[in-house]
Amino acid sequence: METHFTYKQFVTNHSFSLLDPIFEVILLLIVFIKNVPTWFCLLFAGLSILISGQLLWFSGIIADELNIGGSAKSFFIFIATLCIHGAAIWISLIKSSKDEKIPQHSEGF
Repeated sequence: METHFTYKQFVTNHSFSLLDPIFEVILLLIVFIKNVPTWFCLLFAGLSILISGQLLWFSGIIADELNIGGSAKSFFIFIATLCIHGAAIWISLIKSSKDEKIPQHSEGF
C-alpha cells in the first residue's frame, strides 16, 4: 500500500490540519492516569503541556511556510490541554499535601 502525502491530505478548508489528531490524543491521555503516583502525574502533565506547545508552534511555522492559515481547532485543543493538565497538576499537588503528615506536638509546661 503506497501512501503519498499531498496537499489535500493535510489541508482542510485552507488551514493546516495534519497535527490535529496528535493534539486530540494528548488531550485524551489524561483519562488514563487516574491512580498513579503524584510524581508521575506531574511529570506526564508537564511533558504533555510542553509537547503540545511545541506542536502548536511548529504547526504555525509549517502553515506560514505553506501560506495557509493555522488550524483553530489545534489552538483550542491546546488551550483545553493546558487547562486540563494544569488542573491535574493542581489536584495532584493538593492531594500530595493532604497526604503529608504533620507531626503533633504536645504542649507541656
